[in-house]
Amino acid sequence: MSLLTATALTKSYGAFDVFIDLAFAIAKGDKIGLVGPNGCGKTTLLRILAGADEASSGDLHYARG
Repeated sequence: MSLLTATALTKSYGAFDVFIDLAFAIAKGDKIGLVGPNGCGKTTLLRILAGADEASSGDLHYARG
C-alpha cells in the first residue's frame, strides 16, 4: 500500500518547465532520498508534496490517516 502516489506531475512557470510527467509511489517503510543539481526542482517538488504550492497538472494521492 502506497502512502503517496504521484502521477504525471508537471510544474511550469510560464514557458519554463521545471519537471514534466513525474511519477512515483512511496510505500510504508520506504526510505527515500531526493538528490539533483541546483535548479532542477527539488524544493518545488517538496513544496507541492507539502501543499505549499500546486502542480501545473497531474495527480497526488495520499493514503488516509
